Amino acid sequence: MIFGRFSPHIAEVILFAVPGPYFVAYAIVVALPPYLLEWEFFEQYKISKDPWPWRLDDEGVDDDEDEGRRATSSISTRQKQKEFRKLSFISLCIDVASVFFYFPLCIYIKTLLLPHHTFSMSFSLDDWPTMYQSAILVPAMAIFHELLFYISHRIMHAYPILYKYHKVHHEYKQNTVLAAQYFHIVDFVLTISGPIVVTTILFRPHSFTQFQVGLWIFTANLDDHLGYAFPWSAVRSGTDAHEFHHSVNMGCYGSKLSLWDWVFQTDGAYERWRMKRSEQSISNKSRIAQRTQ
Repeated sequence: MIFGRFSPHIAEVILFAVPGPYFVAYAIVVALPPYLLEWEFFEQYKISKDPWPWRLDDEGVDDDEDEGRRATSSISTRQKQKEFRKLSFISLCIDVASVFFYFPLCIYIKTLLLPHHTFSMSFSLDDWPTMYQSAILVPAMAIFHELLFYISHRIMHAYPILYKYHKVHHEYKQNTVLAAQYFHIVDFVLTISGPIVVTTILFRPHSFTQFQVGLWIFTANLDDHLGYAFPWSAVRSGTDAHEFHHSVNMGCYGSKLSLWDWVFQTDGAYERWRMKRSEQSISNKSRIAQRTQ
């Protein structure tokens, strides 16, 4: 047994508690450097054209402009930063509660409601999955989980009685990594823990396979809300699809893949936005090149 003297059910709870310390490590190693260093290498991949709230200043007002306008701009900047700090603090509290408490609790409840071994995963070293088994099962579980998330996420947007819970997550118009786990508890159960628990029950993977799938899902979710479309991201071809979803509150209901948005044709507005953005970028680069000649 991988977890020694612990029962399989307790071992399953321990396994699903891994995202807690992993979230802390991701925030320190991946998120903080681009947020704080302002290196051009990172900034070239920033999705939103708006500056980060913690970098806001009064640069938009010239020194020779009237004092009243400068005062108004300063108040507006301070208000935005105050709202951002408040949202970030609330998000941090919810993030910690989600990854350290809510999700392990959901798994524990699942082990109580479905204690039979039919619904449990194996922790034995004797049936450790082969590379071939992992190569098939990991993508299959990821794609099925994505389908469940797509359906639940789209339903949360379709019905006002559910959207009132989901709109908490949409308080972020410009994502930071803290938005990744910022959910109302009802939304968290239906769209985050629900698809993972159902996928685990139906596939009954080995614990190592579940660890691989869970690690990818959690990493991709953090990448999806990072605010930077790094080319090495685990998400789609970049994270700008979910950033678009947050900014306009429509389409792109998938989480880590673009597959189901493509299948159900809910990415049309995003594709038009992406093409327009790309054309503007090419045009800007062309104008800069002409000026330097």
